[in-house]
Amino acid sequence: MRGMKTMDFSLAGISIQQIMVFLCVAEYEGFAKASDYLHMTQSAVSKSVAKLEKELGIELFQRTTREIHLTDAGKILYHDWKEQVRAMHDSYIRAASLHAEEEAVLSIGLLNTARPEKYFWNLEERFKKEYPGIQLELSSEYMTDLEDKLLAGKYDAIMVPDFERFALERRGLNWKWAACSNVLVIMSENHPLAKQSSLTLGDLLYEEFVTLEHGQKGSYQEDLEERFQPYHVQPKIKLGYKNAYEIQYLFRKDSSVVLLVDDYFAFPSRDDIVQIPLTDQKNGIICAWNPNNQKSSLQKFVGMLRPSVHGE
Repeated sequence: MRGMKTMDFSLAGISIQQIMVFLCVAEYEGFAKASDYLHMTQSAVSKSVAKLEKELGIELFQRTTREIHLTDAGKILYHDWKEQVRAMHDSYIRAASLHAEEEAVLSIGLLNTARPEKYFWNLEERFKKEYPGIQLELSSEYMTDLEDKLLAGKYDAIMVPDFERFALERRGLNWKWAACSNVLVIMSENHPLAKQSSLTLGDLLYEEFVTLEHGQKGSYQEDLEERFQPYHVQPKIKLGYKNAYEIQYLFRKDSSVVLLVDDYFAFPSRDDIVQIPLTDQKNGIICAWNPNNQKSSLQKFVGMLRPSVHGE
């Protein structure tokens, strides 16, 4: 602070405890009563005051064999420090109250193209039962908006498809499995495989895939490539779209392409589009959060999540 360097003593070595002991001795006008109130020995109280006087270079009390009184300098410090400590206490109460309010609300972003009854409602019910004092504040957005707003601090956690784990890790976010789901193959009713009651990934090795992203290679394609690794085959990616509602019209024009989605995914229902279970694959929803977020309510929520996608 401006002007402080001209003073011949420093407050840097003085602790809040020393100040509190001084104020208590001045309040009770004696070491014995102050030591009882502070639950300290009388010797410890006396040494604390003596150390404070030495560090300040100021005599705070006039001592006699029977009583002590504040010096004029001591009265100045007692009056000013008492007001400052009271202000510090009031600030702490306000800050603690605000912190408690923030902890009582957990903001979670949900994917607006997924059905929450499939993956979230059961988790929400379990969390509310175990932590009734914490309110879950829910909103739904597109996937890219969820991740951006998580990083910006609007959400404490987001629920996104598990293929987004690649992008989340690149952005320094933590994630954990939240729900397990089956995988569906979406295709035109005119596709050669459309009459099958079920399929495996091996049936799709040489099919052309539509992805849920547009432009450069993204997490959906990375997930697809990881699934194909055991077959030593590179998946054929034909087109990419960000919006599932656009893809439904693609199947009307091109009956050769297929799309993999989870069964929690709210894919538009049409008579000319079929959904076939992919029996040898599992998917899921993951919960992502910023590791810099230290809210205890977030840690409680994350602690209730499943350890893996196969842990049903």
